[in-house]
Amino acid sequence: MLSGCLRTAGARVWFGIMAVLAGCQSTPEAEQPWLFFPSPPAEPRVQFLTWATGADQIEPGRTTFEEFILGEDTRPRRGIDKPYGLAARDGVIYVCDTKGLCLCKLDFKNKEYSVLGTRGPGRLRKPINVVIDSAGYKFVADPVRKQIVIFSPQDKYVVAHNIPEPCHPVDVAVYGNELYVLDNDETCQIVVLDRSTGEVLRSFGGPGAEPGQFRLPNSLCVGPEGYLYVSDTHNWRLQKLTREGEPVWVRGTPGYTLGQFGRPRGIRVGPDGIVYLVDGATEIVQMFSPDGEVLMRFGGPGNTPGALVLPSTLAVDETSVPYFAEYVHKDFKVEYLLFVASQYGPRLLNVYAFGSFPQGYVYSESEFTTLERIPPEEGFAPGERPVQVERLETEGQEEQ
Repeated sequence: MLSGCLRTAGARVWFGIMAVLAGCQSTPEAEQPWLFFPSPPAEPRVQFLTWATGADQIEPGRTTFEEFILGEDTRPRRGIDKPYGLAARDGVIYVCDTKGLCLCKLDFKNKEYSVLGTRGPGRLRKPINVVIDSAGYKFVADPVRKQIVIFSPQDKYVVAHNIPEPCHPVDVAVYGNELYVLDNDETCQIVVLDRSTGEVLRSFGGPGAEPGQFRLPNSLCVGPEGYLYVSDTHNWRLQKLTREGEPVWVRGTPGYTLGQFGRPRGIRVGPDGIVYLVDGATEIVQMFSPDGEVLMRFGGPGNTPGALVLPSTLAVDETSVPYFAEYVHKDFKVEYLLFVASQYGPRLLNVYAFGSFPQGYVYSESEFTTLERIPPEEGFAPGERPVQVERLETEGQEEQ
């Protein structure tokens, strides 16, 4: 009799606990409108999908019941401190953490967060930019080590290639068996290395304002057609060059309208040849055709999802699309993803998708939201952080 009463009492306590836990669970938020650039009725081409800062957005969190049984999770925060360069492949995003001095690995495929480059011969001293080749090798530009540090597809240290002094390597691009290293010290040149041996094959560029010359260049990449693109920061322009350094075209002037730049930073090219250039002053990403024609922009200053806060650079990737499908509008056909790093704010890694709706698609205005509109003829005002922008300018090479 007594044991039966105890079992009954225990059951009541158990169901009481579960009822309390059920009551503590938050009500799901109402579905938010979709954010596209440009906004309808213009043809949307870029959708903001989601964001992340570290393990909290990657790894499965504790359930309410686990929190009740195990207590509050007191483990140290595991996330990005201050991102700059990033690269993506097959659902994994590698972020250069210039404050944490490591590569942060956000694995959306396996729902895991980790870091590499923190010890041993592969220890990073100031990772600025990273690229991944088709085989999965990672190439990290580290201006303090004055090297390009290479990691295997399994994230193991392989080798580091020296850059001839004086040097301050800030970005790297891979094409065939060659590495193109952007050196923004007083030489302002591009050094071409054999990717296997590190032998210097050639160099070109130099300080100045003529086509093929640079002033504090920030970023470079190689497009699918084999041309080089360079973000020439203190000349406020974008340059297209051959792989031998011959100028093809130059675009840009100082300013805040499309086709002008306040602080051009990271540059990458999509598989379709579209050139993406991040502007740290206006806090937008501008898009150009392979011929230098201005196409559109996305992002913008602010603290809401889809906005950017002092963005540094971006990565373009086709292979990661399946791992973000849940965030995509059901009628929007995605061609590839765009990952953009903000150096400040609550959303440091921002994920966008490039694609299109079917021809003739009828838009429902209630489905879509927008960031604050800025008419193109009025230009884009600089971001709301003039002190930060000025500090970065004066610290120049070391801070990027």
